[in-house]
Amino acid sequence: MNADPSYEPEASVTALMSGQAVPHAAAPASRGSPEGQFLSGAGKPETRQLGDLQHRGAAAAAAVIGSGAAVERAETSDRERKDNHRGGDHTWMLRGLIPVVVLAETITAYVAMEALVSSQTLATGLSLLAALIGAGLACGFANRRLNRLTVPAAARALEVIFVGVLTALRVDSLSVQGADLLTAAGGAALTAMVSMLGLLGIEEIVVETRTFGMLLSALWVSWQRWRLAAAKARLARIRARTEAVADKLQMQFLKFLLKADEPVLEQAKQRAAALRAALTDHRS
Repeated sequence: MNADPSYEPEASVTALMSGQAVPHAAAPASRGSPEGQFLSGAGKPETRQLGDLQHRGAAAAAAVIGSGAAVERAETSDRERKDNHRGGDHTWMLRGLIPVVVLAETITAYVAMEALVSSQTLATGLSLLAALIGAGLACGFANRRLNRLTVPAAARALEVIFVGVLTALRVDSLSVQGADLLTAAGGAALTAMVSMLGLLGIEEIVVETRTFGMLLSALWVSWQRWRLAAAKARLARIRARTEAVADKLQMQFLKFLLKADEPVLEQAKQRAAALRAALTDHRS
């Protein structure tokens, strides 16, 4: 290795990587620079691997940036939905209880419909229709409350009349089936309580829970965050692998210098570090 004090490893390697001619003091013309010999010989596989890893690292870094922007957009949209939401903050999953309440109302309404029609199929259809009407009333009242509007007294009276008519029909149906008046009245009162609590429950669930759109928005935010975490993990793996390959390349070049020219150890280390820096800086 040339021991000229004017020799600069960084300048020599940078010139080599940029395709410029290397000064004579750094690389004798008779045999070329050690960097060129190493990169075209023993260090060629690691150099190619390093270039491939840095290309993949650049793509992974771009994916992290894109995923970060997607997370920011998703979170902004989610915050806007929450800010514009007029109801409560309970989970949307509570709305899964509404079909259960409708089913219970259908069963209790069936008792009333048996007094009106003799066909079991028709009674089932009418009871389901009555249950859906009750649920519709409850959802309508909930919508007015969400819009900061007062539910009219007439509408509440209509709900009470709806439950009252079903109760009267239940009393008659139970009487037809052979129950005495006290038993029929007690059974009808019990089903009336079930109906009223069910309708009030539907109304409160609609008012106090998030919307389906908010559920989808929350799931979308979680998905985007997962993608960002996966992209960051992939980038970290690629960078760790790149550092390992660069360290290996630097060590191999140091051994190459020590075997080829028998230089001073500190100068060989500087030159190996310069090659490593030039390769990583050039390819990044």
